[in-house]
Amino acid sequence: MAGFCTESDVRLRFQLNDTVLVTAELIDACIDDAHGEIERFLDETVDVDPPDAALVTGETLLAGAYLYRALAAKDAFQQKQVTIGGQRIESGERFRALMAVAALTEKQAWFVLEPYLTEQPARLVMESTDSIPVLGEA
Repeated sequence: MAGFCTESDVRLRFQLNDTVLVTAELIDACIDDAHGEIERFLDETVDVDPPDAALVTGETLLAGAYLYRALAAKDAFQQKQVTIGGQRIESGERFRALMAVAALTEKQAWFVLEPYLTEQPARLVMESTDSIPVLGEA
């Protein structure tokens, strides 16, 4: 399944020059995932041959969001707990920062893609349902 964007689109948009940490295979997998997700909601009346620049941009952003999540998952898996003299050394905020960038990038991607979609995919439960007090009146 050919995506709207390419590896070079993703690398250029997010300035990803490190080909060891961010492999071509990883980017291609993220593009395939993003393309599959877009196709689920794409209006069938949209002409994608050739795709509009906004479709390419939206898919590039969505693939970038998936890529940031993959890098965050790798970072979380590779973190080691270090304890010196009973004190635990935290390994930084990289995971949280990557996840935050992924969430913002995904939100921007769906905003760019909105004119081409039949509906917006639901992302966060708290954005799509009303809050209900559990322990009585708030």
